[in-house]
Amino acid sequence: MKLVELEIALHDWSREHCACGRSAEHVAEDLRRLARADESSGLGTEVFEGHVFVSSFVHEPAVPVVSVALAALADDISDYARTRFLELLLFLVGDDGQSERAAQAGRNLAAECVVAAEPGIWLLYSEVFSGRRVDSAAYAYETLSLVEKDEDRLELARAAAGELLPGDLR
Repeated sequence: MKLVELEIALHDWSREHCACGRSAEHVAEDLRRLARADESSGLGTEVFEGHVFVSSFVHEPAVPVVSVALAALADDISDYARTRFLELLLFLVGDDGQSERAAQAGRNLAAECVVAAEPGIWLLYSEVFSGRRVDSAAYAYETLSLVEKDEDRLELARAAAGELLPGDLR
């Protein structure tokens, strides 16, 4: 969990405005909890609903959460936690709306989330081909479909992944 901690420490969570109306400091603790989670914990992405995203609208903490999610993929975490971080990452790069506060500030949080995810494309490709879990591969591939600029590489990866992806993505 060292990489998760490192990435969390890089951000000033007290300056981010959470969807719940408080600062996003509590989001950092939820990210730590998720990084420690396993199947028996039952902890999932729903803990971020109403804080990082609300329905299909992202809020200010979403951009640093993308960076933490990528750090988690490079870290030594359980397969369960890895899958939940991939699910969270897909939510954040796939959302198309944002908080009114961010819009008034002239920000485009959805685009910022995509830009924040771009450096992690090789982590996502690695996840597709890891063979750990089909749901993880699916989340990684679907995130790549939103982030990857090289459509030829994405198509080659999809074809090469074969049975590692669920049937609807092959």
